Amino acid sequence: MPQKYLVMLLGILGIFLGFENPIKTIPFFVLLYPFSLYILAHSSKNYVRETLIMGMFGYGSAFYWLAVTAHVYGKIPYAVALFFPLLLGFYFAVYGTLLAVYAHKARHLAPFYRICSLGLLWYFTEIFRGWFLTGFPWFTLSSAFAPLPVMIQTASIFGSYALSGFFAMVAFFMAELMLTRKTRKHTGTGKRFGMLRSLGGLGNYAGILLLVLLYFYGAVTLQNVPQTDYASTVNVVRKKLDVSYLAVHESPAIQDQALHKVLRWTDKDMVNFSIIQGNISQNIKWSPLFQQDSVNKFFRLSAEAEYTVKEESILIYPETALPITSAYHKDLYQEVLDWSAGKTMLFGIPSLVDGKYYNTVEAVQNGKSTASYAKEHLVPFGEYVPSLPFLSAFHDMLAKYGGAYSLGQNEQPIMHIRYQDKNIHLLPLICYEAIFPEMTWKRLQNDFAHVLLNVSNDAWYDKSSAPYQHLNLARMRCVETGLPMIRASNTGISAFIDKYGEITLQSELFTDESLTMPLPIRPYAPTIFIVTAPYLPFIGIALFLFLQMMGVLQYRLETVRRAAASSQE
Repeated sequence: MPQKYLVMLLGILGIFLGFENPIKTIPFFVLLYPFSLYILAHSSKNYVRETLIMGMFGYGSAFYWLAVTAHVYGKIPYAVALFFPLLLGFYFAVYGTLLAVYAHKARHLAPFYRICSLGLLWYFTEIFRGWFLTGFPWFTLSSAFAPLPVMIQTASIFGSYALSGFFAMVAFFMAELMLTRKTRKHTGTGKRFGMLRSLGGLGNYAGILLLVLLYFYGAVTLQNVPQTDYASTVNVVRKKLDVSYLAVHESPAIQDQALHKVLRWTDKDMVNFSIIQGNISQNIKWSPLFQQDSVNKFFRLSAEAEYTVKEESILIYPETALPITSAYHKDLYQEVLDWSAGKTMLFGIPSLVDGKYYNTVEAVQNGKSTASYAKEHLVPFGEYVPSLPFLSAFHDMLAKYGGAYSLGQNEQPIMHIRYQDKNIHLLPLICYEAIFPEMTWKRLQNDFAHVLLNVSNDAWYDKSSAPYQHLNLARMRCVETGLPMIRASNTGISAFIDKYGEITLQSELFTDESLTMPLPIRPYAPTIFIVTAPYLPFIGIALFLFLQMMGVLQYRLETVRRAAASSQE
């Protein structure tokens, strides 16, 4: 096999195995993708075509669940549905190819300047991808390391996008080391590392040193975390039976299968939160025949959670947990309000205002609605369709499954509720919003929160890797903000995540579960990232221009030096 095809294969496997997948996830493997981009850009004449193909098949394989969703809910044959992940994979591949083009064109620059510039470009591409066409920042390089919290703690300083740039630099430095050694083997000489020459031989191992620094900072941060004394971990009211996935599609109210997990803290100055994972199939969720069953199931799971905890708690239901509206299902909605007497609940529900539907989180206390938040960042082709005539068929399909929403306009994007003797401030993120860093840092610039609240519905993705990928992206928001997260998902994965991105308690996919855990309500101390986030892109641009200037200056000096040396000879 020619060497370039082996490099392409490494890049494809790096993406697939580096991110969550159904076979085996190895986060460090994701570095093989930027490594392969760099190698191809420096060693192949057809690097543009090859990096596009590598990225398309790499990201396409990681997006395999799009074909499942299109087939199950769009009724599209798999032979056609397989083109969807490849098409999105090609879009993602374009960004990698653009980086390869720069790496190829900037070969005259010393490796240090070139690689640092590439790291900044990786940072800029992730920012751009999170904005262009409303944004889709899935598969950020740093999110692959979310299962290893020790590796992502610097996100509290630089944010997840910049951390991705650092990880990319690690791979680029390692690729440069390999190319330099190969050059030395054939010619006896190699390129200098520019500013890293002062480090001597250590400059050749800059990638490894950077990786060690990221690990060391994370290890020190996590080592200083105070140890929590937990009294118990799991209580089971009704042991979950082995029920087939098909049975979940047939009935949303299967009895005697709920698993209730409780994590207790010896410190009593806490507030209990209970996540209720209803496990309602998307195929029947919006059917009028099952609306009462769905509501009753959430009531039953909530009552069992209360019985297990034996203490008061705030009940958290997932995104669109109640497939009803207060406008068209007044009896059922009133039933929810009546049931909430003496309780505090936050649940996802579609709302109808001035003839427009909104994807909403609503807070209800003692039978009254006290606060609400409407989703501000909708999923293209998932919750709305651009206003084009030929896309009307997609709009009809979305309406059938509870989509077709309008953008929320919230005067107060942070929800404030009074519970017991505490004022609790929650920063809501509905499903897709949890993958956007700006959805948190922009709000925390002008307000504060105690907890991130992420309600989601990943039932669309069946038993695939998508819910795990979504969870890892959400974990990055905890590190960036320094806030814990309550994540309630309809079919999983629900979880409590601490401010370091560690999962404290989580559910399984497609199970009837509740998770209960106390969280501290304490004054918020913003992370460095929250304070500096508005300025980081401008700092990055200034650094990039400085590196280009220094790189070109050194190249010209080297050219003059060589010319002088040759003239003396």
